[in-house]
Amino acid sequence: MKYYNSLQRFYLSKFYLLVPAAIIILACLGSFAGYYLTKAGMSGANFFLLFLSVLGAMSYLTAVLGQFPPKTTFKVFVFGFALELILLLISLLL
Repeated sequence: MKYYNSLQRFYLSKFYLLVPAAIIILACLGSFAGYYLTKAGMSGANFFLLFLSVLGAMSYLTAVLGQFPPKTTFKVFVFGFALELILLLISLLL
């Protein structure tokens, strides 16, 4: 929890500098996950995982463009990053 709080303080102190970086990070991570998910073929399960990948990447962009408070956008970023990372690990292990 201490690491999370220090990351949150850093994010909030440099909010406008980190918004583009966070968008790029989520987009790249989502594209890697999408590539490996579609590489295995488009079954129903893979299509659902691809939908979750797009959801994770676009949720942060929606929060930023919707002008949510910076604390909320950080929580959405952490959610999107964790979701993209889990989906990438699932696609690499399958």
